[in-house]
Amino acid sequence: MSMSAPAEIRPLPPRGVAGDFWGGLASMLVALPSALAFGVLVFTVLGPGYGGQGALAGLAGAAVLGIIAPLVGRTGGLISAPCAPAAAVLSAFAASLIAMKMEAPAILPLLAFTALLAGVLQILFGALGGGRLIKYIPYPVVSGYLSGVGVLIVLGQVPKLLGLSGEIPPALGLVSPTLWAWPGLCVGGATILLTLLAPRLTAKVPAVVFGLLGGLLTYLILAAFDPALRILAHNPLVVGPVPAGSEILQGMVRHLHSMSAPGPITLRLILIPGLTLAVLLSVDTLKTCVVLDALTRRRHDADRELVGQGVGNLLSSLAGGMPGSGTLGPTLVNFSSGGRTWRSGAVS
Repeated sequence: MSMSAPAEIRPLPPRGVAGDFWGGLASMLVALPSALAFGVLVFTVLGPGYGGQGALAGLAGAAVLGIIAPLVGRTGGLISAPCAPAAAVLSAFAASLIAMKMEAPAILPLLAFTALLAGVLQILFGALGGGRLIKYIPYPVVSGYLSGVGVLIVLGQVPKLLGLSGEIPPALGLVSPTLWAWPGLCVGGATILLTLLAPRLTAKVPAVVFGLLGGLLTYLILAAFDPALRILAHNPLVVGPVPAGSEILQGMVRHLHSMSAPGPITLRLILIPGLTLAVLLSVDTLKTCVVLDALTRRRHDADRELVGQGVGNLLSSLAGGMPGSGTLGPTLVNFSSGGRTWRSGAVS
C-alpha cells in the first residue's frame, strides 16, 4: 500500500484592490481611536494642557508609521500603528523626568529622541538578522512586561476616569467618592461597558468604535442637562484644542527645531528607554506577524519587517508622532475584511 503525499498548503488567494481598500478602512476604524488615546495618555503626563498635542501625536504616528512600514516591510495584511507598549514606556519615562523636576517643554524632545533611537535600533536589528533572534525571547519575559504595561496604563487612567485633579493623591481619590467627577465616570463607564458588550451585539462594527461612539453619545446626553459640559474652555473632561491646518506644519517645524543634536546627558537619559522600546515594539510586531502567517498561510520576512518598522518609527518621531508596532487587533480586522497585501496597511 502506497502512502499519499501530504497536501501542499498554499497561500490564500488575494482579494484584490477592493479587499485591500475595505480591509484598510475597517482596520483604520480600530487603530485610530487607540492611537489617539495612547497619544493623549503619554502627553497628559506632562499636564492637562498637552492633551490636544497628544491626540495629534497619535494621529501623526498612525499616519506616518501606517504608510511607511508597509512600503518597506511588505508583510501582507499587517497594520502598524501606535500601541500600548509604546504608550507605557514613554509615559513612564515622562513621569520619571517630571520627578527629576524637568519642565514639560524640555521633556518633549527627549520623548522624540527616545522614539527615534528605538527606530534606529529596529533598523539595526533587521540589518543584522535580529529577527531570527528576537523570537527566542522567553514568553514569560514578554508576558510579564506586557502585564506590567497593562498595570501602568490602568494606574494612569483610573484618576482620569474618576475625574481627580492632579493635586489629589490617587490612593486618597480612590477611597473618596465625594472627590469623583460623576459625569466623567458615567461617560467612561458607558464607554467601557459598550466596548465589552459590542462583540455580543454585532461582529460588523469593531468594539472600539462601538465604545467610542457610545461614550460620545453619553456625553452629549449629559451635556443636554448640564450647561457646563457644553463649554470647551477649561473643561477638564475634554481633550482640548487640537492643531489643524497650517498649525500642524508649523508645529512640525518647531518640533524639528527643538531636536538639536543630542549631547551625552541626553543619550544617557534615553538609552535604556529607547532600547526597551525597540525590543518591545519588535517583539509585538513579530508576534503579530506569526499570527498573520497562520491566517494567510504565508511566511513573513522578519528582518525586512523590522527594518520597515524602524524606518516608520524614525520618521514618525521626526514628524512629532507616536511610535508603534504591527498591532494584532487592527490586523485581524483587516484580514477579516479582505485585506491581504501591504497596500491594505497603507490604505489604513
